[in-house]
Amino acid sequence: MNVISRGVRGALRSPIRAGAIVIMLAISIGLIIAMLAAKAGVEVRISEVKANAATGITVAPAGIRGFAGGGDPLSAEQVATIKGTEHVASVASTLTDQLGTDDTNLTPSLELGSFGQRQQRFESSSGSGAEMTPPAMTGSAATGDAMRQAPTPRTTVTGTTDPDSVATNGGELTLASGKAIDAGGAENVALIGKTLAEKNDLQPDDTFTMYGQTFTVNGIFSTDNAFQDSGVIVPLTTLQTLTEQAGAVTSATVTVDSSDNVAAVVSSLKDSLGDKADITSEQERAESSVSSLSSISGLATTGVIGATVAAAVIVLLMMTMIVRERRREIGVIKAIGGTNAKVITQFVTEALTLTVIGGIIGIGLGIAVSGSITEGLVQNQQNSAATNRQAGPGGMGGPALIRGAQQGIQNVTGTVSPAVIGGGIGLTLLIAIVGSAVPAWLIARVRPAEVLRSE
Repeated sequence: MNVISRGVRGALRSPIRAGAIVIMLAISIGLIIAMLAAKAGVEVRISEVKANAATGITVAPAGIRGFAGGGDPLSAEQVATIKGTEHVASVASTLTDQLGTDDTNLTPSLELGSFGQRQQRFESSSGSGAEMTPPAMTGSAATGDAMRQAPTPRTTVTGTTDPDSVATNGGELTLASGKAIDAGGAENVALIGKTLAEKNDLQPDDTFTMYGQTFTVNGIFSTDNAFQDSGVIVPLTTLQTLTEQAGAVTSATVTVDSSDNVAAVVSSLKDSLGDKADITSEQERAESSVSSLSSISGLATTGVIGATVAAAVIVLLMMTMIVRERRREIGVIKAIGGTNAKVITQFVTEALTLTVIGGIIGIGLGIAVSGSITEGLVQNQQNSAATNRQAGPGGMGGPALIRGAQQGIQNVTGTVSPAVIGGGIGLTLLIAIVGSAVPAWLIARVRPAEVLRSE
């Protein structure tokens, strides 16, 4: 205990020098804590991105795109195969149809522009297949053919097992009023898009007709997407029954348990479904997001290593200087019977005392600045992403991937957890031990006779 107490008193023998050393150590250890917190926050965000972001795979019947193309819908057996694929967490199945004037009493809310007219120019409102007037054919050219008719807008109805999967392009389906539907049921209930509801003056609990059946409006939804907000959502089984397409699915949205497994799931689905389905994923966007986050984690790791080395060097130089200054004292202690072990223990205690004091202050400092440092690292990465975008071909640099990267590094916050504090304490002790190693070696080399003779 006497050796330990002498070491503590020795550390505080020179208040000015001890204060300067403590401040330097506190700054270094504070930086270590802040960087560890940033790294922990990034690792949490990486786990979230891998679990939730860009883990979607879209499986559609081969040759079908929207209401165009050919091909046959996916069957119930194929959907079962998708659900049984390893690493598939969930599957949202949808079936879409278009409502003509004979199918419903709803008035379409989406007016056909020139694009919509061109897409429907080969259809007739009566379904006879007569060619319609293209947008360019007006006046006498149009009236010269009685068979040519103006295209009429349609209302899209979607049957689904998960209404949230209907929202696309990063949108989110929210209920403006009313309540959700039981997408797993088979009742005649529906969610109506906001613009379609306004066009037909519909409110929750109102009714309308579709496929000769009466439907109750459960709720009004909005996605901030004009096309989707002009549609109807019903349970999948309901639409399959009314359109006589039992088990048919025109799109399956697959959620994988982690972005790490997306490529494997895509490969497995291609093997099991063959040429009967078109399979797409957002793997590149996921990889871009994780890559950006990994860059921040790398910077944080470099900061931890740099700060640890700096603190160890501070302790090393401090203790080396102290040993050289007190060489005579060391010689006298050894001459009166002090062993190398006792002397080394005293000086290591001095180093540990200063390091612990600096560590306590540094931990508080690190907790205080961890948020700012994490924000700085995130901002630096965002600026790098923006620079890479401008440096890309034509000034774009892969805008979709850049957006994915920027979205991935959003909401990253420093996480000062018990593990981070424990890591900081462990590195503090490591700093004291490493910083004392060379001085301990110098102490062991001191010979009392030589010191006393030189004095």
